[in-house]
Amino acid sequence: MTELADEGVCPLIPVKWTGLAIREYLMAVGEGSAYDFYKCYRRVKPSTSYATIRKYFHYLRKLGLIEKVREEDTGHGFPKVYYRIVPGMEDDERWFRPQAAIYPQTALGKRRYRRLKERAER
Repeated sequence: MTELADEGVCPLIPVKWTGLAIREYLMAVGEGSAYDFYKCYRRVKPSTSYATIRKYFHYLRKLGLIEKVREEDTGHGFPKVYYRIVPGMEDDERWFRPQAAIYPQTALGKRRYRRLKERAER
């Protein structure tokens, strides 16, 4: 199941929101790596970078929505890490906005955050 992206076959990812797309991908494959997801997701949203995907996997792991299952040696110095959804966390609302769940101020947006920051400094 984890070899889907390597074989050129990706599960259907029906959403563009990164957190939800990761959830849909992991539900379809069972366990997968950030890179395998990235290879599939760029078909849906080509502008997304691999750094962004790695950041989202970090957020989801920090929130306890996904967990590391295993590592595989790649021969390139860094192991390939596989994740799965923590049982019972499939319907958690934090999948919609994992970054805002960790950093609530990001929900404000750039302009409103700057205005609040300027007011606080006065």
